[in-house]
Formats: sequence, structure tokens, C-alpha cells
Amino acid sequence: MALEEERLPEKVNFRIWGKIGRYALRHWRLILLVVTGMLLTSFYDAYLVPMMNAAVIEATSGLGTAPLDGASVMDVTLQLSLIEGAWEVAIPFWGFLVLEIAAILVRSCAVFVNFYFSNVLSLCVMTDLRRDCFRKVQELSFSYFDRVNSGWLIARMNSDTASLGDTLSNQALNGFWSLFDILFTLFSMFARSWELALLVLCTVPLLMLVLPPLQKALLVRWRTARSAYSHFVGWLAEVINGAKTIRTLSVEREIGEEAERIVGDIERKRFRASRLNSYLTPTLQLFSSLTTAILVLAGILMIQNGEDMEEMIALSATIVLFVTYVGNIYNPLQSLSELASEIMSAQAGAEKVGQLLDEEPEVRDSPEVVRKYGTPLSPLPLEGLPRAEGDILFEDVSFHYANGVEVIHPLDLHVEKGTSLAIVGETGSGKTTLVNLLCRFYEPTGGRILLDGVDVRERPLHWLHHEIGYVQQSPFALTGTYFENIAYGKEGATLEEVRRAASIAGIDGKIMAFPKGYDTLVEDGGSQLSQGEKQLLSFARALVRDPKILILDEATSSIDTETEREVQDSLLRILKGRTSISIAHRLSTIVHCDRIIVVDQGRIVEDGDHRSLMARKDGVYHNLYMTQFQELGLDEQIKAYEEHSGAED
Repeated sequence: MALEEERLPEKVNFRIWGKIGRYALRHWRLILLVVTGMLLTSFYDAYLVPMMNAAVIEATSGLGTAPLDGASVMDVTLQLSLIEGAWEVAIPFWGFLVLEIAAILVRSCAVFVNFYFSNVLSLCVMTDLRRDCFRKVQELSFSYFDRVNSGWLIARMNSDTASLGDTLSNQALNGFWSLFDILFTLFSMFARSWELALLVLCTVPLLMLVLPPLQKALLVRWRTARSAYSHFVGWLAEVINGAKTIRTLSVEREIGEEAERIVGDIERKRFRASRLNSYLTPTLQLFSSLTTAILVLAGILMIQNGEDMEEMIALSATIVLFVTYVGNIYNPLQSLSELASEIMSAQAGAEKVGQLLDEEPEVRDSPEVVRKYGTPLSPLPLEGLPRAEGDILFEDVSFHYANGVEVIHPLDLHVEKGTSLAIVGETGSGKTTLVNLLCRFYEPTGGRILLDGVDVRERPLHWLHHEIGYVQQSPFALTGTYFENIAYGKEGATLEEVRRAASIAGIDGKIMAFPKGYDTLVEDGGSQLSQGEKQLLSFARALVRDPKILILDEATSSIDTETEREVQDSLLRILKGRTSISIAHRLSTIVHCDRIIVVDQGRIVEDGDHRSLMARKDGVYHNLYMTQFQELGLDEQIKAYEEHSGAED
């Protein structure tokens, strides 16, 4: 991920900013309101104030040294056009004061509107980005998460979206503010003196030669710094998830040293970017000072060539006014350069967020299914679809990952309705891949899968997942009450349905032993629960929908022997009349299954029940079972022997 980020084009990506910018345009009313406020503020600061100051200078310079009679009225002439003398308005001095006060009040209201609604816009953009990113993550296929770690996604959906929200609202609108300031300043300058206006602008072309190389170097350094940060977030997520492993292996010192290296790398790269960024302001101030010096020198020469005192006073006032204009030009230019730096800093995040939003799921409903049933994130008319009966057929199904290595070779498998099927085999043989294909977590690269005689691709994904209860090997508990944890498996589940599922899973009695029963809070993702209790919760969560198909992926591997016996007794009741597929490493847990298939390197090498497979003394299943039998302790061997004998009886 980090290397990919640093190989991106070393220039501003206007396409991605156009795509992300549409999130701001959704709230065009807010933008219009803020831009109007900025327009009024810039008109006052960069145009009206200099013109009013010039009018006052002109009015007072004509008084000479004569005392001002307090009862008299001094006329002030305002020139409010681009062409000198084209539009002049003479107003009384007190009217001028009223106009000034009114303009100040309007400006104050406009500034409030600018800052308040810019922050509102920032929050709206950030929320929209996070909402769409989360929806996209919900839609993506399992294959996407095979190649992207959780830390990368957290960085995109948290810090990047916040940065983009600020850039697209506060920073971008401040850029418009700066542009308005420059435009009104240009109007004001050319209305006063086009010769001096051109003199003020003479250094801008030179500035345009200096800034682009500096900004390009900034883009590279900010992207590199962002890449280092993304790597840190991914690494941090792994360290947090593996905290117990780190403790048990006593590698805290090594992890601490690695943290120092990673954090130090981020510090160095951000410092290099910030150091280069710090050159922008002095560069602009240097050009501003150079322009001021040129302007003052020209003004001195002009004043020396003046014909009379009145002309020299007017020239002096004009020079003073244009010195102010220099600041009014270069201060907005500085703001624009800071905006450019902000865009460069945020572009790497914008590109990654754009990649996430552009990512298309490899497994999706066909257009025909979408038109008929909607999407997985929209309400689906599940009542209009039949409940799955549980007859499963694999027809010449094969599968390979993106690297081209075939994991499942072409195979045929028919699981009749109500059959309890177990899949066994060595690690990496393709057991879990088979059920992942059935659930459409991945699409077969060849063949098709039928459920009740219908291709699963002709049904919506949401319906398919609703009809299959899936209990994973790694149990997962939510932060919430026991009721919420179990009811999570079915929208609108009642307490009666939750208790029934919990009773089948064998955890109802433990929950009711708490003073608050099902209202007892499960905190920190079930940190106070044992692995077995978490697994029982996941059993109940899968059973609350009363699915016709149940998949158990090493579901009893985290449960102790005594609890396992209770769960097995419960499962025998719940699996009766249902289609179940159990992926098992502990073979003693599947001896009662109607059918057992042995998978080796993506092929079915043995098929039968426990008795028939054990009868093959040189068979793969027999060897696996006997190997596990020898590894068991005495009590476990007696238990396995009793189960084996019971299965044969």
C-alpha cells in the first residue's frame, strides 16, 4: 500500500478532486450562502474601504492647513468604477459616516455567515463521505478484504474523510474568498491608476515561475508522509489485535523498537514536508517586499517630478494607497498557496478514498435481480421469496484466486434436503472455500451452484444470507446486552425467539442466572466471556432466524469438552430436518453426521458416513481419525471410543 501510494503521479489530480468535490456540491445552498457572504466581505475589504480611504484623502488634502469648521459639511467624492472618473458620487461627510457604519455591520454579519456555515458544510461533507465509504465497505466482496487490511480502511474512513471535509469546505471556500479579494483589489487599483497597478503586478509572473516547482516538491513529500501514516495505522491495528500474542511471546521490547522506527519515520517525513512548506510564506513576503520597494522608488520619482504641491500631495496619497494594495494582493496569494499546500497534503487521502468509492464488488446481484428485488442495502421483499428448502447442488464447480492457482478443481456434489454433511481434510484443502462459494462470498470461476434447483445467482444476496445460518470459527460478541447480541441475527426478533435460540444453543440458563437476565450488558466486545460462551452466543445468533441451512465452520473448536457435549445434544435436535454443513477438524464431533466427505487439494477423495469411511483401513479419513485418537488423552480416548461405537450401532 505504501509503495503504491508513492508511485502515484506527481501532480495535482484534478479528476479525483472533481469526483470528491461533488460531495460539497450536494449542499449547493450552503455554498451559495457562504460565497455570498464572502463576496460581500471581499467587496468591503478589498474595494470599498480603499475607495473610501482614497476619497477621504482627496477631501482632506484639499483643505490645506485651513481649520475645519465643525458646523460645515465636507463633501466626499466616491469613485466606484473600473475606469477613472467614470462613476463618481459626491455625498456629505455625515452621510459618508453612515455608509461606513452600515457597511461595517453588513460585513460583520457576512463574516458570521462565512465561518458558521463553512463549519456546517465541513461536517456535512465529512458525514456524506463516511456514509458512502461505509456503504461501499458493506457491499464489497470478501476478496477485497483478503488484500486490504483493516487499518488501511480505518485511515480512509476516519482521518481522510475529516481532512477532505475540511479541505472541501473551509479551505476551498477560503480560496474563493482570497480570489474575491484579489479581483476587487484589481478593480480598485485600476480605477485609481492603471500605471501603478501594472507596476504592482510586475513581480507576479516571476512568482509564478518560483511557486510551481516548490508546490510539486511539496506534493511528493506530503504523499510520502501520508503513506507512512497509513502504514502506521495498519501496523497499529495488527498490534492491538495481537496484544495477547505479543505478551505471551515476550516481544514487547522488539515491538516497542519497531514502534519507535515507524513513528520516527513519520516524524522525519512530515518534518521534511513541513520544512519545505515553511518556505512558501517567506517567499511570498520577499516578493511582497520587493514589489513595495519598487513601488516606493517609482513614487519618489513621480513626486519629484510633480508640478505643484497639490499634485505632489495627491501622488503621495496614491502611493500610500498602493502600498496597501500590495498587501491586499500578496496576502490572498499567500492564502491561495496555503490552500495549494492543503490540497497537496490531502490529495493522497483523496485518491485513496476515491479508490475505495470506485471499488466494485466482485460478487454482486445481476441487473435483473436488482430490478426485481432491489439491492442488499435496500429493503427487500423477502416475504415475496420462498424460504429455502435446503437442497444444494454443485455442478462442475471450480475456483481459483486472483493469482490463478486453482483451489477447487471441477467437482460435483449433491447435498439433499435435511442432510447433515461434514467436510474434513487437511489445512488448505479447500473445506472453507466450498461453503464460501455456497454463501457467494466468492463466485465460482467455473460451473454453478443450485439451491432448490435455482442458480443462487438468480436470487438476491441478502435473501441467500438470510436463509443460511453461518457460525464461524472465531466467535464475535457485540458490545450490548445479551438480547441485542442474539437479536442481531434477526431484525425485529422478540424475546421469546431470542430465548428459544439461546436454549437450543445451551446458554439460556447462564444468561438467566444474571440479575438482569437478557438485559445484562456484554462489555468490550465480550472480553469478560470465555471463548466457549462467545461461541454459544454466535450459535444463538445464527439460530434466531430459524434457518433451513446451517453452516458450522469449526464451530465447536473453542468450546470445552463438557460444553461441547451439551451443544452437540442441542444441535442434534435443531439440525433434524435441516440441511447442515459442518467443517470439522475435531473428527469426534461429526461421527453422527449423515454424510462425510474428505477433501484433499480441492478434490473430493472420499464420500460416505462415519462407519463406511472407517471401514476403509487405508483410507484418508480412517488415518486422520486414528491419528487424532492417538493424540487424545485417556479420558478423551474413552469418550471418542464411546461415540465411535455409538455411531456404528
